Amino acid sequence: MQIMAMDESYLKSLAAYRDRGNYREEFVNALSKIFTDAKLGGVRSCLAIGPGDGWYEIEFIKHSGANISNFIGIEPDHASAEHLRTSLRSSLPGVESQVLETKVQNWEGPGVPVHLITMFQLLHFVPADERQEFLKKVHDSWLAVGGYVAVLTPSRTKIPGTASVILQRLGASVPAWEDTEADFQKAGFTKYYEHEMHVRIYLTNPDENLLRFYQLTCALQHKGPITLADLSDAMKGGAVFGRKSRCL
Repeated sequence: MQIMAMDESYLKSLAAYRDRGNYREEFVNALSKIFTDAKLGGVRSCLAIGPGDGWYEIEFIKHSGANISNFIGIEPDHASAEHLRTSLRSSLPGVESQVLETKVQNWEGPGVPVHLITMFQLLHFVPADERQEFLKKVHDSWLAVGGYVAVLTPSRTKIPGTASVILQRLGASVPAWEDTEADFQKAGFTKYYEHEMHVRIYLTNPDENLLRFYQLTCALQHKGPITLADLSDAMKGGAVFGRKSRCL
């Protein structure tokens, strides 16, 4: 499994991509709905895999009602890891936290199984032939009995018009939600809750920051190189996309 480190431009390009849509607003709205029904008050420890700067993971914890006392972040990108450390100190000051700058495939796992594991926008970077083994390890060794895995992933379903079509046109793989759910079930997980988000992304006038985002995203799947002309061609036929994401 290759989840590679990026340079500092990754944070800038990712922010530029998300600024083109209503992703954060929809995520917060989704959390309000999710935690009206789902209760995670018994959660005491959290492992965040590939959290980037951690904004989404911290918001998830704050909305969930979880009484987190220990947080572990596995983030190979140095700039993202530094932002995450700063955010943890300011947003979760009473939590004992550590951020490890390593690839998850090089990590032996937590010494003690944790109550909550987050995988936000991660699984489409895990090769399909390695995903089952990875999830089985998470289920059997990293997650405490009765614990939860929170997953946020693009949803490539039969409904057309999602932003994932651009990645597919550029040669990247985006697994269908149904396949992702089946992989979790095979690993031994039981679905506790599911919520679908609908995010609008405005991709008119692609610039260098947007190009860099797609270059780095495709590089994580060993696809590329991608040029601005390639990106413009991939976007033909639509400039405003609905991005369907699911939180499990």
